[in-house]
Amino acid sequence: MTNHACVAVGINRYQFLRPLSYGQADAQALQQLLVWQANLPSEQCLLLTDSSTLVANHSTYPSRENILHWVGMPNQNALLWDHWRWFFFSGYGVSWQEVDYLMPIDGNPDDIPGTGIPVKALFESLKTHDNDKILVLLDINRSPGPTVGGLVGAETVELAEQMGIALVLSSQLNQYSHEAAALGKGLFTAALLEALRYYHTETTLENLDQYLRERLPELSQHHWRPIQTPLTVIPTQKARRQLILPSVNFLAQERTGIIANSKLDLQEIRGEDYPNGTTPPLQDIVVSPLGLNTSPINTTNNSHPATSKPGAMVPSTDKSQLGLDKLPWWQKPLFLWTLGILGLVLIVIRVVLPIQDNNNSEQLVQTTNSGEVPVASPAPTNLASPNPAVAASPTPNVQEQTSAQKLVSANPNPLVEAKGMMESSQASVFSNAIDMARKVQPNDPLYQQAQQDISRWSRVMMDIAEGRAQKKNLGGAIAAAKMIPKDDPLVHQEAQQMMAKWQVLSQEKQNQGIIEKAKKEIQPNQASSYNRGITAISQVKPGQLGYEEAQQLQAQWSEQIYLMANTRAAQGKLKEAVETAKLVGQGTPSYEKAQKAIAQWSEKIYLMANT
Repeated sequence: MTNHACVAVGINRYQFLRPLSYGQADAQALQQLLVWQANLPSEQCLLLTDSSTLVANHSTYPSRENILHWVGMPNQNALLWDHWRWFFFSGYGVSWQEVDYLMPIDGNPDDIPGTGIPVKALFESLKTHDNDKILVLLDINRSPGPTVGGLVGAETVELAEQMGIALVLSSQLNQYSHEAAALGKGLFTAALLEALRYYHTETTLENLDQYLRERLPELSQHHWRPIQTPLTVIPTQKARRQLILPSVNFLAQERTGIIANSKLDLQEIRGEDYPNGTTPPLQDIVVSPLGLNTSPINTTNNSHPATSKPGAMVPSTDKSQLGLDKLPWWQKPLFLWTLGILGLVLIVIRVVLPIQDNNNSEQLVQTTNSGEVPVASPAPTNLASPNPAVAASPTPNVQEQTSAQKLVSANPNPLVEAKGMMESSQASVFSNAIDMARKVQPNDPLYQQAQQDISRWSRVMMDIAEGRAQKKNLGGAIAAAKMIPKDDPLVHQEAQQMMAKWQVLSQEKQNQGIIEKAKKEIQPNQASSYNRGITAISQVKPGQLGYEEAQQLQAQWSEQIYLMANTRAAQGKLKEAVETAKLVGQGTPSYEKAQKAIAQWSEKIYLMANT
């Protein structure tokens, strides 16, 4: 793998596929967190996005050639051989002939093997120098994705288990991953960043998996998306509890020397530490919580290195402590921390407390204007827990949820009432919500938002329909697609096209079921069973898939009935022969022969009865 602790690929503007909204933002957000919060040096972070800059005079545009170049570079950094390295990809993935591919920005669905990146080849490039500490994070099962190929992920999971690679897929194999405009990123990336901020340098595969499995479905429901649950492969029990942040074991020490011997010029840090030389937005800079062990560490006269607490973002040494002692008093950490705490207290007094004192009517006005029901974000209660693997998972504040529910019930606004009806599993609920949102009049300030919600909910209904179709529930898919309104012409047109396709497939499936059931009812030497089979498959109409097979079976079974009738006539059982021949299907090649035989045998019966 390349000489980097983390490679993050995020793609928005595909050349041959539908563009994504936040693939690039996903990769950038992960890189920012690793650099600014986990103290990973920027030169150890490689960003491959639509607009990322050159590195070592080589392009980082996420084309197939460039991705293979960077991932396939021989690893010359010995420090990386024994430590965790990450590969993150936010884009499309497809499965073609049971082989999984990542689609680069120039990936063409008409030539997947020639333009896609096989997951097997990617894993083989990552597994260099016998390093087992590889974490692969893939957000690839998009909806709607490429129309070719099957469900992606099955081979990827199998390869990860075989090659001993830790893997996190953004959804189960029968689910899709989604983006949210309110978050400015994909749901998976949002949950991933929350988990890393919560556990910090004590992040393990075990607690990361636990956090994502609990939080990602919550985000799906909150943003009115179908349920999305991650799929994690942990190769060994030993790897389950290992610290997995790239910087936790060896990069932080190098970082400490830089911090202790500089004046921490903010502009200089922005220019040097951000991936690929770009400058991050100020709002994305994350400040370490007070619960972390970032205070100076007392040392002894023996000058033995002091050991930092496992949760500390930057380990300290005697040398770094001495460097801090040389600073003027106004640059001392204790003074700076005290000043920061006082500032936070003033903010709480001036801003937060007056907001809490607002009466219920003011809260109702805020809810109406925002058009959204407030939902509490998970708030960790003990960030400094010595054992985050068993720390309580963040849960929403129950009291705040109850208050939100009361606001919804008290607010007569149609849009708020519509959003209160949301459930992610039933298309009918979204249809009812759309009907409710239509009640918002054009002169209402919330009209524009209502139209956006109708469009978004129509897309969710389309996602539900496609999910049912993927599970072979074609009837359910058609039922969901029929509910999609005409408010969003693009979604409605897509629904009509897919519904026509599903109706053909559904009819084929139904006809095949009829034919298979008729075959099972056939009993040799029992003419009536053949006749029942002929009657059953006559339901398959001309022009439908399976009609030709049904016609062939009708002819075959009618011929069999005719032969049985002849056998009985030869045995002298003329009456039984006549009754058997009457069972020959009309319109089959044997029908005319059967009618002639019936006439002959009936005449013989008459003559025998009158002589």
